[in-house]
Amino acid sequence: MKARSRSHGCRRGLGVAAMVVATLASAQERDGDDELAAKATDPTASLMSFQLYDWFTPSYRDVDGSTNQIVFRAAIPFSVAGTSHIFRVTQPYATSSVGGGDGLVDTTLFDLMVFSQPWGRWGVGIAATLPTGSSGLTTDKWTAGPATGFVNASDKRFNWGLFAQTFFSFAGKGSAADVGIVNVQPIFSLPLGQGRSLSLGNSALIYDTRNSRWSSLMLGANYGQVVSFGGHKWRPNVELDYDFRDGFGTPRWTFRAGAALLLPTL
Repeated sequence: MKARSRSHGCRRGLGVAAMVVATLASAQERDGDDELAAKATDPTASLMSFQLYDWFTPSYRDVDGSTNQIVFRAAIPFSVAGTSHIFRVTQPYATSSVGGGDGLVDTTLFDLMVFSQPWGRWGVGIAATLPTGSSGLTTDKWTAGPATGFVNASDKRFNWGLFAQTFFSFAGKGSAADVGIVNVQPIFSLPLGQGRSLSLGNSALIYDTRNSRWSSLMLGANYGQVVSFGGHKWRPNVELDYDFRDGFGTPRWTFRAGAALLLPTL
């Protein structure tokens, strides 16, 4: 009887241990997903990702028509001489536009040197656009300018920061209008647990230096959740933005939906 009792107690102990291990493993996976969710909404984070989205703007102020774009974005971390970098490329393709045209839109790039701090990260680098767009969907100008940003992650309840890119034309068609753009992106990410998060997404405050005015004051909310599929981590997400710049030709609402393949470095 004592042997049977000891055997039964041993099985119970192993069962409890197995449950504890499973619970801890599940918690660790959720913690990992929460960390990935925070990095996925942080342009300074060293996280490789490949993203595909649909961006739809149903109407504009005082202008008839709508636009729809399929947007591919890749973020690739790398190191040079012991310095961490983030390289990002964004390539939209317009399936419809206000002018009726479709095709490639200009390519946007940035390369950011990132420096880790006890409170988070900051970075400095360069941003650029290439005039790869189709007729009517391009500025016909090559642009470049400094980029900088920071993210404060000292409070585990949320991340906040700012990311700024500048684009000033230096080459291209002489007949095309010069470009001078300062794009300021506020960053805020609120983890909701189990890989879910709310963020400001593609919110952007854009200042046109050539015309000395704000050309866009777009703020929005992005909701996404990190999930496992096919042996990889993904973050499907949806976003709704509103442009508070009330001017001729400015958009009202923009809807965005897509998914990001997340490839964290081990």
